[in-house]
Amino acid sequence: MPQRAPSHWLPLLPVLVVVALNLPCLGLGYLWDDFYFLSLRGPGGVWAHLLPDPHGTFYRPIPLGVYFRILRLLDPVSGVLGHVLNLAALAGTVVLLVTLVSRLCGPRAGLFSGLIFASYGHVPGLVAWVSGSQDLFAILFVTSAFLLRHRGKNLAALACATAGLLCKEPAIAAFPVLVFWDRIVGRDPQRPRFQLLGYGAVAVLWACIHPGIHLLAGRGFRSGSTMYVGIEHPERWGLYFFRYILTLMNLPPPKFDAPWWEERALYGFAALAILVVGLLYVDRPKRSAGAPGSLSLARVAWIGALFAVPSLLMPAILVRHWAPYFACLPGLGAAILLGPVLARRGRLTALAALATFLLFGIWCRGIRGEGEWVLSEPAMVDASSAVRAVRANFEKEFPTFPRGSQVVASFGTTGIRGIQSALIDGQALSLWYRDPALRTVRTRDRRPGAAPEYFVRVADDLDVIVIDPDAMRIRSATRASPGLAEIHRPVINYAREVAAGGDTDRAIRIIQGLNRIEPAELDQFNNRMIASMLLAAGRRESADSIMAATPPFPRDVAIKLVQGLLAEASTSEKLDDAAFQAFGLSGNDPQTIRAIMQGLQSTGSLAQAAWFAQRLGRIAPGDGEGAEVLRTAAQLGITPQREPSLRLATPQADGS
Repeated sequence: MPQRAPSHWLPLLPVLVVVALNLPCLGLGYLWDDFYFLSLRGPGGVWAHLLPDPHGTFYRPIPLGVYFRILRLLDPVSGVLGHVLNLAALAGTVVLLVTLVSRLCGPRAGLFSGLIFASYGHVPGLVAWVSGSQDLFAILFVTSAFLLRHRGKNLAALACATAGLLCKEPAIAAFPVLVFWDRIVGRDPQRPRFQLLGYGAVAVLWACIHPGIHLLAGRGFRSGSTMYVGIEHPERWGLYFFRYILTLMNLPPPKFDAPWWEERALYGFAALAILVVGLLYVDRPKRSAGAPGSLSLARVAWIGALFAVPSLLMPAILVRHWAPYFACLPGLGAAILLGPVLARRGRLTALAALATFLLFGIWCRGIRGEGEWVLSEPAMVDASSAVRAVRANFEKEFPTFPRGSQVVASFGTTGIRGIQSALIDGQALSLWYRDPALRTVRTRDRRPGAAPEYFVRVADDLDVIVIDPDAMRIRSATRASPGLAEIHRPVINYAREVAAGGDTDRAIRIIQGLNRIEPAELDQFNNRMIASMLLAAGRRESADSIMAATPPFPRDVAIKLVQGLLAEASTSEKLDDAAFQAFGLSGNDPQTIRAIMQGLQSTGSLAQAAWFAQRLGRIAPGDGEGAEVLRTAAQLGITPQREPSLRLATPQADGS
């Protein structure tokens, strides 16, 4: 049969497939941690993410310290460039993969390996989320290292492997494969001492400078200061590993919803058409089957398994949550193995297998968790839409901000969409308004006297509600009249922080303003809040007068109200302690403190529960329940603290 397509054009087919599948991802913006990396947040200042942070969990200077700096310079707002560059890195990986496997097992095997990797349903998540560049660059550099090592470019291979390790930690799984590459492929070892010393030295140096390894080792490899990374809950290791295996087979794990995603299916069928037509044109089994120098399947299996299994075990054991995109790096090893296996099958069998695999990948793109948040592509699309909605609402209410403004923000429960982390941790407003001096802070982090100051509430439906706490004027980006229930708690917390900052009279005026616009039944709570502020300021006579004129709450109701206030503790312990007396309770009563402790524990605020357990231990030494809470916190590596945790380690449900 005459050759209709030269072998060096073979990567074009899987590249076209991967581009068709990922085209809809190019329209997404920045989301979740993207803003954190774009804003160069971190204690390192200008060196943030470039140098190891002693308190950081990860050290990934190439994607986080270099790539995001380029994006901040060239495209700090839209995110289009980031998605395009991520897709370019993915396409480059496919080209390298086809070239590598072609050299190992022939062009047909290389073509099939490229198509398998391109057809994975979880891979588009790395293009949809710009922060997926960490995985993408690691895969790109590891593939380059494998190819260079096979070509005898040993120093260049070591450099690429090192770069991959500086993109994402599981790339360390490539090092044993690279050290023993010659033996695995069945050829005489090339400079074996250099291989062992070179990769060993890089691994040791990396372990010495990597802050996350130090933190994990210091905690017995339990999570805590390393956010969601640590060796714990062995009962889920097998479950997570099984899920990742299914993900590598383009199958949704059990108990996960995988609805047919019609919007993505259109692009999927376009990719399927490209795959079928392309294979019918270029696939010629006779040309590559049994080619001289072709590696045996056993040797290829060693390459794939030695890389895929360790890189799959790492997230299964070390990462608290399960996410499909963690299987992308092991997917490289799987594709290296599966391509040569499929290349030994007939033309129609191979075509049917690849088409079916792609169809399963289209199906898996719609995976969602049931009662378990999953960082899948649909979640990324939801997060991107939410960010766009919030940005549009801000720009509607605030066409501009005076330079250096302080935006005090309160949040509804925006869930996995991660609006709070984008605005607070990522300082998205400073990027959108192109003002590095613009600060967005939680209520408890406001700087008294900072001017100009704006107070906003981001509601559950992503509306932006602007509140003037002194005049008690309220306006909304999407509603004619925002519900008062939406602003009650934010205004109360704002007034508490004003009082904590020493301006008691202004705080009282703010709550009195609430009394003028809210239903009369809330006056009882509001007046007790005023009494707590007066008590904290040492103005007992005025506080007693208000408490005498305000009906008391039943004890159980008072405990729940005070617990709610303490769950959102202010910056003043004195002010928060005054709430006990203002609501008819005693901060020295063991039963009251025990109830507060139990309530905080039941809502997941274990650090605060442990703080009150310590307080209970001082009031009632030897209390068994308090001791148990402290033991639980210690086992989880949680330090007792009065104030709620502020740093969102993952894009999870947020609200304040």
